[in-house]
Amino acid sequence: MALPVGVGIVADRKLTAAALSEIIESDKDLLLIGTASGGSDGYDLLKNRALRVVLVNLSLTEHHGMPASGVVFIRDAKALRPDLGVVSLKRRVDEHQLRAALDAGADACCLATTPGERLCKAIKVVADGATWLDAEISKALFHHPIQQVESGTSKLHLSPREHDVLQLIVEGYSNDEIAALLKRSAPTVRTHLAHLYRKLGVSDRVSAAVRALRHGLV
Repeated sequence: MALPVGVGIVADRKLTAAALSEIIESDKDLLLIGTASGGSDGYDLLKNRALRVVLVNLSLTEHHGMPASGVVFIRDAKALRPDLGVVSLKRRVDEHQLRAALDAGADACCLATTPGERLCKAIKVVADGATWLDAEISKALFHHPIQQVESGTSKLHLSPREHDVLQLIVEGYSNDEIAALLKRSAPTVRTHLAHLYRKLGVSDRVSAAVRALRHGLV
């Protein structure tokens, strides 16, 4: 039996942290490791090796004299724990801040109003190494017309199989799930991913998904 996914919460509002804790504790596949309000206690939480995914409130403010904005914390968390999945949370759609969170290394972006069931799904998807964007956030981030893409990307040629893999990455599937859906081996999927990363000029799944959506590739 698979162990529950260890989840941490970094939110400087007690009500937000309490609501998120209740959602996590209601799912038997998730295990709440701890909560932090930002600052030094947020960084202390990262030291727990049982932690696999951390939820970060992008509205974090400076705490006890330490720079702990949500975006800064995400960037630091990814530097300290590259293995850690990060789900960013925002009360309202803020295109600038959401893009900054993705650039900092967030693996998922959700609204604070995301239903609990979908938030738990996002956590599990990220724990499996995939990506997740709420539908409302996707619309806000990737509403630009396709003709605005840079020339290099607009001329990009993907094989049918590479296109299929990219589509499934955008939809949040893990490598194993992609292999099962496409009836291919896991090493074959990894090879397709390597080719996609090279063609897209990226080095990770989130960047590939962002580029695909931003430039109308799927």
